[in-house]
Amino acid sequence: MRTNTEAAQLLLLLTWMSPAFPAGAFAYSHGLEWAIDQRAVTTGAELKDWISDLLTRGSGWNDAVLFARCWDDDAGELNELALALATSRERHLETTQIGRAFRIAAGIFAAPSLDDEEIAYPIAAGTACVAMGIDKDHALLAWLQGFAATLTSVAVRLVPIGQTAGLEVLRDLAPVIARTAERASIATLDDLGAITLGADIAAMKHETQYSRVFRT
Repeated sequence: MRTNTEAAQLLLLLTWMSPAFPAGAFAYSHGLEWAIDQRAVTTGAELKDWISDLLTRGSGWNDAVLFARCWDDDAGELNELALALATSRERHLETTQIGRAFRIAAGIFAAPSLDDEEIAYPIAAGTACVAMGIDKDHALLAWLQGFAATLTSVAVRLVPIGQTAGLEVLRDLAPVIARTAERASIATLDDLGAITLGADIAAMKHETQYSRVFRT
């Protein structure tokens, strides 16, 4: 049986990482909309590979490391690094807009936040979790699950792959999420790095896409 404190922290974590939390992540596709438009992602299997690559060697990995370092490193320096690692105008817009919205919404729970107007989403979420005493390993799992679920919902709506296929993708990504969380938990800033050039280009191309539903 969890103590009341542990239960409160878990409930808070579930609230913050829920798609219903008003951070607006649902409005961003992380460049996936362009990839779908170009027929680079058309099936559940292709979606799984796309998200898996982001989690293990792309922006999802970098964000997970930065998120995890909030428990040990200076938040201001982490935020500067997170903003510098945004590989395009679209990625910068995404992380700062969601980060700002998260900071405002999380303020209801009296979690302290950075003074900087531009705050990257992983830093906004990570520092809030630290402030409220949430366990880092639990927070990492929820963070990465939220990242995967958000991108899966994009494909469910746009391909469309359907709700059942979307759930199958999340099921198949569970081991990847668990391994990535374990790696990120003990990673240092020296472990940052991404090689998912296709996803980065997709985010750049999305900026001038003729017709689009998502902001990025």
